[in-house]
Amino acid sequence: PPGTAKSALVKDLCQRIGGDYFQWLLTRFTTPEELFGPVSLKALEQDQYKRVTTNKLPEANIAFLDEIWKASSSILNTLLTIINEREFHNNGSAQKVPLISLFGASNELPESEELNALYDRFLIKHVTKYLADDASFRAMIQPVNQKQITTTTIQELEQMQAGVRAVDVPEDVLSALTNLRSLLKKENIIASDRRYKQSLELVKASAYLNGRTTASIDDLVILQHVLWSQPSEQKVVQKTVINMVNPTISKAQEIMDIASEIYHAATDPEIMKDPARASTAGIEAHVKLKKLSDELAAMKGQPASAQKVNAARNKVNGYIQEILSKLLGINTPQTGQDETTKEE
Repeated sequence: PPGTAKSALVKDLCQRIGGDYFQWLLTRFTTPEELFGPVSLKALEQDQYKRVTTNKLPEANIAFLDEIWKASSSILNTLLTIINEREFHNNGSAQKVPLISLFGASNELPESEELNALYDRFLIKHVTKYLADDASFRAMIQPVNQKQITTTTIQELEQMQAGVRAVDVPEDVLSALTNLRSLLKKENIIASDRRYKQSLELVKASAYLNGRTTASIDDLVILQHVLWSQPSEQKVVQKTVINMVNPTISKAQEIMDIASEIYHAATDPEIMKDPARASTAGIEAHVKLKKLSDELAAMKGQPASAQKVNAARNKVNGYIQEILSKLLGINTPQTGQDETTKEE
């Protein structure tokens, strides 16, 4: 939906990376000149149709296109070549573009089948939603002091990319990815061969960022953001990927989803209008959430899983505190936080 900071998030990320940055808000009236540059009048005098690309998308290292699916087909077809081949056709010849990453944001999905090829080029997808719980909302509206942002340079990024290319992908990871593809096929979720091929670079990047020169099955967890096309597929892909990679984390995610349903059902505005109903709902929700918190506390796993499990328990305990405060009028220190911190 609109107003979920999609543009702000991508813009902030892009501005942390050095190099030439290009940003544009697309509409159905956007012309190719706005993105790719005006046609050179001097070149026209010499019977050449050449665009002046200075400060435009073909010369950008990092680009962000907001409301990308509102653009015309001529613009989107040109983008397809830029994203896929890293080339821009100008005056009949293909010029290499220095593009590292292109980010897109939209409040809608492409409806035309002819846009599927471009949609598939966006490897990582993330759906933003309005903040669900009050604690997150309060954190969002509180004023914060501006801090110096962390940045990186193009040269540093290129060095990291070289490190990613050197990461080894062993046979067990390839077998796990093949198995994952089969599992998703059974759910009628079909990703393109290109998407699976490109996803290996993300797996290698995960290993590199975790200080390893060899990928492991745990690195496949990033694919929960890669292998779905429609939002309706997202939960299935997430569950399938995490359950295969790390059943402990999968169970923690399942418990957190149940806790979220319990919390939102209990804090329904219609229930909260009636103090008696609110009190009953609060007591029932507190009992259920406490059991889920205890279940998370009892879960054992590898150190890599402990952080995720502790984060899930802290989230559930946050729900408990809000139930006590909103529905039962009890304000107490958050339970479980000290214990989970010690476990970490």
